[in-house]
Amino acid sequence: RGARENARRRAARPRASLGASRPAHPSLPLGETDIFCPTGRASGAEGRGGMSTASASATEVGRVRPTEKYWKDYEDWKTTHHPSAVERFESFKTMASGKLLTVFLDYDGTISEIVNKPERAFMTSEMRAAVRRVASLYPTAIISGRSREKVYDFVQLPELYYAGSHGLDIVAPANVINGASEAPNGESGAPQRELHQPAPWAPAVMDDVFRRATAAIASIPGATVDHNKFCVSVHYRNCENREDWTRVKGVVDAIVASDPKRLKHAEGRKVFEVKPRVAWDKGKALSYLLGQLGLEDDPANAKPGSVLSLYFGDDHTDEDAFDELKQFPNGAGCGVIVSSVPKPSCASFSVKNPSEVLTFLNSIADLAEQGVTRSLNTAATIKAET
Repeated sequence: RGARENARRRAARPRASLGASRPAHPSLPLGETDIFCPTGRASGAEGRGGMSTASASATEVGRVRPTEKYWKDYEDWKTTHHPSAVERFESFKTMASGKLLTVFLDYDGTISEIVNKPERAFMTSEMRAAVRRVASLYPTAIISGRSREKVYDFVQLPELYYAGSHGLDIVAPANVINGASEAPNGESGAPQRELHQPAPWAPAVMDDVFRRATAAIASIPGATVDHNKFCVSVHYRNCENREDWTRVKGVVDAIVASDPKRLKHAEGRKVFEVKPRVAWDKGKALSYLLGQLGLEDDPANAKPGSVLSLYFGDDHTDEDAFDELKQFPNGAGCGVIVSSVPKPSCASFSVKNPSEVLTFLNSIADLAEQGVTRSLNTAATIKAET
């Protein structure tokens, strides 16, 4: 009876009120305080290296990104600095033992291959089955630069949390209790519940950005534009020469320069992004989602270090999530970079490609099913009685 009553109370409580008593986040508008703060402070009063984010502009997130080479070769990079999560899985297993995992995934280049045509970036049926399996055991979310509608169309798993447009558009499964979710009757396309949009004005602005960018790149062979609702992506992957890359960058720079109070630019793997100028990124989206899961309601999660949060990503924007996780105390955050070449990163582990992501996801599902890690047992969560 007690378990059912607790479930009923959690189901009835609006998720947006979970963080009402937490300190206000210095980079958020007044009232937007529902951020998980594993450091015991409002996520970023002082970053690593003494960087003050509280004193930074309210339209930027203070991040520390490594830029200098610190490895000898790829073997040194994946052995000494960012150990292969597949080859060193026993080390990860020791670190994860007895903990509840939360799993955050980028989409392109992480659970799907990078392709020349973004609209053809389909995930394999094996990857979808692995993500579904993981989501049945651990709270799981997709955080992508694509609009959340587009990424949902690719993933098609209603039991996940989705954060589209680099975390600017966040939704939860319709049926969620204390972080656990279940698709009603297993149906695809189940309704989702909107959680947070830190820049609700952005879609209208991005409509104009999309029109201008589309017209401006029309004469640049191979350049394409994607409207991702809260941001616009201008791709140069299919441009054949560097002159055209420079022309694409010039288009994006000119658009941002025309409205610097509302727009900023970012770069990804052969893509330039136009984003709303707000203090939000994939790292802040990750912490927000952790706050929404309500994991603190379970006494088993009260002990420091009892939850281990993982983020898998391959691109520059994923470094924001790696940096966020690195600030978690007690080893509570672990970034996994997806890359077959060495590059500066804040991630703790590495994997070569989406195939190794698939292997790792199935391995952490095995850990839960073997009782090595704790799980929410999503599919068997007690629902409030009707």
